[in-house]
Amino acid sequence: MLSLAITDALLFLVAAWLASRTTYAVGYRMALTLLAIPALLGFLRFSGIYPLETWHPLFALLSASAALPLLAICVVWPESLVVRKKQFAIIFLGITMLLGLLISGLGKLRVYDQALGLLSMLVMFVSLVKQSETNRALGAALMLTGSVMFVLKLSIPPWVLPGDWLHIGMAFGIILILPRLQLADQIVANENPVY
Repeated sequence: MLSLAITDALLFLVAAWLASRTTYAVGYRMALTLLAIPALLGFLRFSGIYPLETWHPLFALLSASAALPLLAICVVWPESLVVRKKQFAIIFLGITMLLGLLISGLGKLRVYDQALGLLSMLVMFVSLVKQSETNRALGAALMLTGSVMFVLKLSIPPWVLPGDWLHIGMAFGIILILPRLQLADQIVANENPVY
């Protein structure tokens, strides 16, 4: 379980750091925050610091059913209101989290949040490949690969747990999948101020 604590800590640090960057649209930041929360809870649980047995799975369910679809919308439709406007992002997250709780939580259909998360990553990958954004497509591929290994419970090599692959794939995937244009635009704007 120590490896799960370490990889969850890695995912938390990456997602929280990226969520704090104001150069990204609000949709990206909210999705990343919702990815960071279960990672932090997982670190606390698997390290034994504060074993939150039910909170980690609950927020992992919310992350798969709400954060990943929002991230897919950010990638596929970066100019949409859900990506740019806080109130629309909150409404979207509220509806998708409620559906996730009702279907996966209360309805006990865990396949819903897992399938929705995988579908969101697949949509991101296909969209980025079509746009010829190789680095960002690689990020989506890493996220998808880690998630598939987790869902199929593959331990390759045997000492690396399926959850470790999920955390590692998500951590490096979100680094690559975020757009670089916003940061580049800000640098250009700082170098050429408008008077």
